Amino acid sequence: MGVVQGSGQWQGGFGAPPPMFEQSVVAGPEFVAADDHNGLVVDDRGVHFEQGPHAIDLPWARLRTVQFHPLDAGLSVAAVTVDGPVYECRVRARRRSQVTRWCGELAAVLHHYLGVRD
Repeated sequence: MGVVQGSGQWQGGFGAPPPMFEQSVVAGPEFVAADDHNGLVVDDRGVHFEQGPHAIDLPWARLRTVQFHPLDAGLSVAAVTVDGPVYECRVRARRRSQVTRWCGELAAVLHHYLGVRD
């Protein structure tokens, strides 16, 4: 095992010591919603849908727009791609208040990523 000598020099061990201060990558806002079978994530990489055993990652460059609307028992999100296909994911909520909260959070995240487009 390596040690740091009084001079601050790393002596032996398993390679260079870890940096004192790492630059942290500041990611943008994200939205996550899930139920027992389905889930969705919207973050700086794009939109990720999971429905049962199926999943798809849709990067922002591939998306024309993302739309959503509340349902009686959850939230429906549709991602419209630039080449035509539309992907949809529905997530059930336990309470109506959760749907309202999800809609507010998702609107802000989508505005952050899609609001800057021409």
